Amino acid sequence: MKKYITLSIVLVFFILVGFLELSESEEHRYQMHAVKQVNVMSKEEGNYSQLLSYKNAVWKYVNEDVQMLENDFGQPKRIDPSLYGYEWWIYQEDDMYLQVGVLDGIVSTIYSPSTEIDLFFVQMGQSVEEIKGVYEFRQNIEFDKVRFSLTEKDVKERPVIQVKDGIFAQLYLDTFTEKLTGIRLMNEQVFTLHRPYELYYWGELLEAGDVSKEKWEKIEKGMEKQIFELTNIFRKKHEKPEVKWDDNAANAAKSHSKDMLEEKYFSHYSQNGDGLKERLERAEAYFLSAGENIAAQYVDAPAAMHGWLNSKGHREALLREEYTHLGVGSKQLYYTQNFLEK
Repeated sequence: MKKYITLSIVLVFFILVGFLELSESEEHRYQMHAVKQVNVMSKEEGNYSQLLSYKNAVWKYVNEDVQMLENDFGQPKRIDPSLYGYEWWIYQEDDMYLQVGVLDGIVSTIYSPSTEIDLFFVQMGQSVEEIKGVYEFRQNIEFDKVRFSLTEKDVKERPVIQVKDGIFAQLYLDTFTEKLTGIRLMNEQVFTLHRPYELYYWGELLEAGDVSKEKWEKIEKGMEKQIFELTNIFRKKHEKPEVKWDDNAANAAKSHSKDMLEEKYFSHYSQNGDGLKERLERAEAYFLSAGENIAAQYVDAPAAMHGWLNSKGHREALLREEYTHLGVGSKQLYYTQNFLEK
């Protein structure tokens, strides 16, 4: 799936005059009790290392009945629908954040950026060099009747390792710090539905079902919440103050994502020439300074967030110390963040 991401735009507004500030071309307890022996694919192709999985190793829930997860984690904070048939069970408490994809009562995917989550085979914040010392980052992943081909950029930013038969880990790497900053565990079905890399296949290809307008609205609402939550998690990781939700900024962001989808363009400037300043003023979102991140065609909110984190201009907006408020608006797979300093 082709993705788009622009440099973020930062707008600074003073009492008497507003101006654009550009950078580059545009600136813009839980307790688990099981301890058992498992297999994790090692760097040596085709061989398995016998490793001991300690408590909290969440990858072992993939392809298991969700009741096993519930017994250990309890009820989720909320449940968000997704584009891919599964529901996101959202768990969040203090620094712990976990998204668990549940399809027909089975855990099919798990995403987390949290150091509080024990992955066992890798650790959040671990260096790329250390991970590469154990696991091979392959450019081709093949199973069943599909083959994914990763570009050099893919391998640098989001390589894949095989945890065990039928379970893969997509590693989100921070290219600025060269450390692991997020992980997505997924079974073969989710891997195929997401199509996160160039895809070759033979025979019939598994497809996501049609989505109604009503369901899209629920999916979009969930993605907006996820982007907001993940923004604060990323900011806290980098010792930046959390931002508060702003309804007016969210309205401006939503209208821009909707406009880009309907008018088939991708830019910080609307077809009529309006930019961030005009959209925020129209939405009555008042600010001292403001910034905008946009992205399109990422498979979901976590993927868009890591795309922004690995882009200089977007990263600067995401982690800017002065921002105090945030509004998020998504329309299908178009995403907009509007940051405000108040």
